[in-house]
Amino acid sequence: MNAPEWLDYIDHTGDAGILLRAENLRQLFERAAWGMFSVLTNVAEIRLVEETRIQVGANDLPALMLAWLSELNYRHVTEHRLFGKFGIRDINDRMIVAKVSGEAIDPDRHTIFTEIKAVTFHGLRLEKSDSGWEAQIIFDL
Repeated sequence: MNAPEWLDYIDHTGDAGILLRAENLRQLFERAAWGMFSVLTNVAEIRLVEETRIQVGANDLPALMLAWLSELNYRHVTEHRLFGKFGIRDINDRMIVAKVSGEAIDPDRHTIFTEIKAVTFHGLRLEKSDSGWEAQIIFDL
């Protein structure tokens, strides 16, 4: 997989993960979602023809990241959707509101590399530094 400069893939036995960097919290959550879908498929092949509003809440920032990605993965699995564009409209330590764009899975155009069983707290890390934000996220495959 060719990754943007802000994204690194992490290999684990039976798991996969991403390490990403962003300038701000909004961008961190957008890039985390893009990174997760890049583990699932070639994001460049996703047509941005449907827009969906997503809102999730949690008790703190790490739990919010888990809830955000888990909701996106849930919609992928249950509604057979792929998302390729993520616009965070509002975010704080306990809530996120976003518009995501994508389409239904088309087996003739989309190759699904793997399925994500769960986004995990194992190895989950969100850190703020002088240069921005960094996150590590592990997926149970």
